[in-house]
Amino acid sequence: MEKTIEIAKCTLADMFGFRKEEFDRSITRKANVVEARRFLVYFLVNELNYKFINVPKAMGCITSHCTAVYHFYKMIDLMDTEENTQLKYMNFKNQMLEKGMEKLEKELYKQYQMRKTVNWNIKQLKQMIDEA
Repeated sequence: MEKTIEIAKCTLADMFGFRKEEFDRSITRKANVVEARRFLVYFLVNELNYKFINVPKAMGCITSHCTAVYHFYKMIDLMDTEENTQLKYMNFKNQMLEKGMEKLEKELYKQYQMRKTVNWNIKQLKQMIDEA
């Protein structure tokens, strides 16, 4: 189940144009991030049969099940009234099926590259300290 959620986060982050880490930052109120979170809440409840009380455990940015309830019903309303939202959600589900593992592998590679950069920076700082 966790793998599916990570694939969904990667897919939505790619669709809405932000880094996956922003899903877990509750301070972010950017419209594209909030919309992607709404998609994820709807996906968790509607497709994966999550109970609202369990959604905050799967998403670090949501601290209360009440927020999950709000996003779920807001998504239902948007899908009923806006065709564009319906199309985006269908596109999200299709991308999950077609490219899910590929997105997860890309995210793993990005994390690996960041780790290499951090390790190199730490090594440089240690050398500077030793030289001083």
